[in-house]
Amino acid sequence: MVFGGVSINPQMMKLRGGVDVLVATPGRLLDLEHQNAVKLDQVEILVLDEADRMLDMALSTISVAC
Repeated sequence: MVFGGVSINPQMMKLRGGVDVLVATPGRLLDLEHQNAVKLDQVEILVLDEADRMLDMALSTISVAC
């Protein structure tokens, strides 16, 4: 699980080996994507919670990357 309000570096280090399931808050997911810490091009299933908030935060960037 990754979320904002804490240092992003430890979260990025844990993601280096890859994961099968990632639970993330919208803002932190965008932060990780912008820093190339996650690659969303191989996502098979995407579940959105707070979709209205994600639209405000550039959901199109995430959906295009998937």
